[in-house]
Amino acid sequence: MYYAFFIYLKKLPIDVETQPFILFFLGLVLVFFNKIKLTFLDQFLVLHLVILTVYFTIQFILYQTGLIAFFTYLVGPIIYFSFKNKIHLLSLKKVKYISLLFIVLAFVIFFKIPLFYDFIKWFYSLFISRPGWIDGDAIRGFSLLAPEPSYFAFPAVLLLVLLDLFQNKSKSVKWYKIALLIVIIFSKSALVFLYVFIYIFFFYLGNKPFEMLKKISQQKIIIFTSIFLVLIIALFFIDSRVSQVFNNITNYFYREDGFKKLLFAEESGSTRFIINYFGFTSIEFAPFGWGIGEFQHNFKVIANQFPDIISKHWTFKTAYLYNTPMKAQTYFANLVGDIGVFSISGFIFVFLSIFQNTGNNIKRGLQWLIFVMLILVQGQISNPIPWILLAIINSNNLIRDKELIGKK
Repeated sequence: MYYAFFIYLKKLPIDVETQPFILFFLGLVLVFFNKIKLTFLDQFLVLHLVILTVYFTIQFILYQTGLIAFFTYLVGPIIYFSFKNKIHLLSLKKVKYISLLFIVLAFVIFFKIPLFYDFIKWFYSLFISRPGWIDGDAIRGFSLLAPEPSYFAFPAVLLLVLLDLFQNKSKSVKWYKIALLIVIIFSKSALVFLYVFIYIFFFYLGNKPFEMLKKISQQKIIIFTSIFLVLIIALFFIDSRVSQVFNNITNYFYREDGFKKLLFAEESGSTRFIINYFGFTSIEFAPFGWGIGEFQHNFKVIANQFPDIISKHWTFKTAYLYNTPMKAQTYFANLVGDIGVFSISGFIFVFLSIFQNTGNNIKRGLQWLIFVMLILVQGQISNPIPWILLAIINSNNLIRDKELIGKK
């Protein structure tokens, strides 16, 4: 699992931003050489892999295409099976070391500590695909072992989850969490804030927040309120990406044609939602999909139905004019565009996983977040972290509390 924190480091000289190769091949070894106990839910994921493999085989025989995209779709499910029910084997010491690495890295970049900062710049130039983002810009904060600041959303959430799992094992865990939250604030990334807030909100208040408030202890209310206030302060952080998004929403959303205007004002965020929408609605034009890896070349068919977007939205206008491929931003938005109705078994697996009842606050905190990462907003197709979080949701062996082990 620890390799998941370094998926943005270039290991091979190819033009992709996530390289979870080590994790993927280790996962394959674990899957093939370990006995895996499949639950009723897991059988839908197995069915998804079977359908995907059959679809790819036919496509490859006919057109000799889709090989890389096929393996990209395998990364998450393989890693899910590798880590499910093995979370309790993780090392608190390693989780602390990785947390400390991000904390120190953020400190050095933010304060530009001599020598150390120069070393990090050199390291980024070798191993990060877009090293120029190391300091961010006037609006966005620094990037942490990733091509841009928003990508820190995934390791940030995973670290918080792992620290929560170890909460009762070490008194020092809370200090790591506080330091990590400070780093999150100074990342100034709207996506990082969104993902962390969703996790924290449902962790403490659950899927029925007003009912939970009646049952929750005063201490937890104080903790949650403190975290919420910190996030609110960060929301209005001067010149942050968070405050920029907030201001755009308040300025445009409630006006006449406000939503359309918001799409153009908030170009970075709206690109994700628009291309994901194209992915899901492409099922009307290609019910059985465009082919594995082919939606990125055919999204223009759907874009043609929205002339305002392709003529005014800078990202789509540029892609349309220069015939630039564009993938959807989530696993399932891209999957629907690629294989159409054959993606249904994968959807069933995810929906049954995230809508199950659970008495575990960590699992509860992750349920809506998984929906956002894998379906709605952003989570790179080959990013293993959403699938590790999904494995935690479906795991019967957690380490946080003896009375919670095995609870759903």
